[in-house]
Amino acid sequence: MRRKYNFIFLIGVLLPLLLFVFPLWKITLTAPQYPDGIAMYIWINQITGDTESTLQNINILNHYVGMKNIEPDSIPELKYFPWVVGAMSFLGVAFFFLRKKPLYLTWVIILVVLGGLGIYDFYLWEYDYGHNLDPKAPIKVPGMAYQPPVIGSKMLLNFRADSWPALGGIFLGIGILLAFMAFYLEHKKDLKALAKQAGKAVAAILLLAFTASCSVEPRPLVFGTDHCEHCKMKVVQPQYGAELVTSTGKIFTFDAIECLIQFKQEKEWAAEEIAFEMVVPFDLPGQLRAAADCSYIRSSLLPSPMGMYLTAVSSGDKIGKVVANYDGEIHDWTGLQKNINLLPPLNAGNP
Repeated sequence: MRRKYNFIFLIGVLLPLLLFVFPLWKITLTAPQYPDGIAMYIWINQITGDTESTLQNINILNHYVGMKNIEPDSIPELKYFPWVVGAMSFLGVAFFFLRKKPLYLTWVIILVVLGGLGIYDFYLWEYDYGHNLDPKAPIKVPGMAYQPPVIGSKMLLNFRADSWPALGGIFLGIGILLAFMAFYLEHKKDLKALAKQAGKAVAAILLLAFTASCSVEPRPLVFGTDHCEHCKMKVVQPQYGAELVTSTGKIFTFDAIECLIQFKQEKEWAAEEIAFEMVVPFDLPGQLRAAADCSYIRSSLLPSPMGMYLTAVSSGDKIGKVVANYDGEIHDWTGLQKNINLLPPLNAGNP
C-alpha cells in the first residue's frame, strides 16, 4: 500500500480514540418550560448533561410518567465500551504495521458491525426506559410510550426529543470512512477478491466474539449501586437480594425476594423465557444461589427490605438452625411463589 494511503488508514483507526474525549451521542429535550432545551450526553463510559443537575432534572421528569431513573453506574455497557473502543484502535494499529491487504477492510467491517450492534443496544435501552413504566406514576396516558428516537426528532407529550450523534460519534464515522477510503483507493482494482478474503476473516472473528458473549449467565449483585426493578430502591443489604436473568440474557436485580416474585407475576413470563432465578441466602451474604435450591423462612424477627419478612437459606440442611434462632415458618420456592399473596401480615419482633 502506498505510504499516503497507509497513513490515511492510521488516522482512521486512531480517530475512535477521541471518544474518550468527546461524547458519542446527544439527546436534547425541548418544551415550553424548557425553551432552551436540556441536553443529555452519552459517552462510552458515562452519561452527563449540559449542567451538573441535568441528569437529576431528567430523572424528575421521568418519574412523573413512570420511567425509571437513569443510573449510569448500573449500565454495564458503560463499563465495557471503553475496552471495545481501545481494542479496535489497537487492532487497527496492528493491521497498519502488518500491511496485509485484507486486514484494512477487515477492520472497517468489524467496526461497522460493532457500531450496528451498539445502535441496536441503544435502541433496546431506550425501549426499556420508554415502555417499562411504573403503573403508579402520577401521569398516566393510556397507550403512551416515551421512547426517544435513536436518531432524529420525536414529540413525547409536550417535549420534543432530538437524538443525534455528538462530536465523538462524528469522529468515529469519519474514522471509518477514512479507513475504508485508504483501502479502496489502493485496491479498487482487486476489491472483489480482497472483500471475499476480508469477509472470511470477519466471519471468523465475529463468530469467536459471538461465542464468547452470547452465554446467558447471572452476575454478582453490586450492593449500593444496583436498583430493584420492582420497587426502585437500591439493593443495599448483603443478606438479601435477588436476580432474574431472561433467556435472552437481560438481567433484573431486586432488593428482596418478594420483589422478584411480584415482578414475575406482573410480567407473566413463560417458563422458557427465564434462564435463572437467583436469591441471596441469609447464611451466605452477598452470594447468589439458585432460588429453587434454597429454603425460605418467614419470621417477624427477620425483616426483609420490603416488609414481608422473607429470608432465604442456602439449603434445607441449614434451615433448622435458622428456625431455632428466629422461630419462623418454612417455605420452598414453588410454594412461596404460589402463596405469596395469601401470607398473613407480620409485625416486627412479634412471632
